[in-house]
Amino acid sequence: MNLIPTRDEIREVAEQIRPSIEKVAVKKGWALNDNKDITNSTIEGIARNKLVYGKRFCPCRIPTGDAEADKIYLCPCRDSAADIEAFGHCHCYLYFKKE
Repeated sequence: MNLIPTRDEIREVAEQIRPSIEKVAVKKGWALNDNKDITNSTIEGIARNKLVYGKRFCPCRIPTGDAEADKIYLCPCRDSAADIEAFGHCHCYLYFKKE
């Protein structure tokens, strides 16, 4: 666990996890945000959390440190499907309902 990952470390991990993020979208019938800046920033936030906390937590959620309780914050988080259905996108604006 690294409390202050470098920009290069974050980008490296972001590129490693990007394919699985894309795979989740395909599997669930979702789309990634068309705004590449938001998509890249959100994936980098997930990568940062992977480096800091050891897990791919959503960047818009703050883990408590309780491993069992924090499972709901793993991306895609527990609320993502309901948010996408209700609002057309998840809280982080990473995943969207396909049109």
